[in-house]
Amino acid sequence: MWAIVATGILLSFQIFPSKDLFMPNIFSAYIILPAILYWLYFFVGAMLVHRKAPRSVSSIDKIVKEGVYQRVRHPIYSADIMLAWGIFSYWPSYRALSSVIWLTIILFFWMRLEEKGLTEKFGEAYLEYKAKVPMVVPRILKKNL
Repeated sequence: MWAIVATGILLSFQIFPSKDLFMPNIFSAYIILPAILYWLYFFVGAMLVHRKAPRSVSSIDKIVKEGVYQRVRHPIYSADIMLAWGIFSYWPSYRALSSVIWLTIILFFWMRLEEKGLTEKFGEAYLEYKAKVPMVVPRILKKNL
């Protein structure tokens, strides 16, 4: 998957101009800092709770529902997407925009594939977890179930 992402980004840098879409400003700094903190919280939190998370579906032996996995089903991908958009806000070029869009599309496609595999592997238990926990964007307010 990361080879596909890297290939798309390299192509973006060949196809699109390096021209900025808008001038970075102080607001850009206020976006990238929370994006970095979000990435640290979700990426590191996922690794602390579930070391097998970055591996394939076949190596995952249980549904993890603790820590950051209570907030989103795919915390590592969520963190990567948020960080990418934060970086774009700081370096707002056509190249960066096309790269971030490509990354986001590929990660959503990959999440769908993983969820299909997890549903096949864990069945109803995963479907229940899926119904309670959002895929990428954490809820601000708790949903009453």
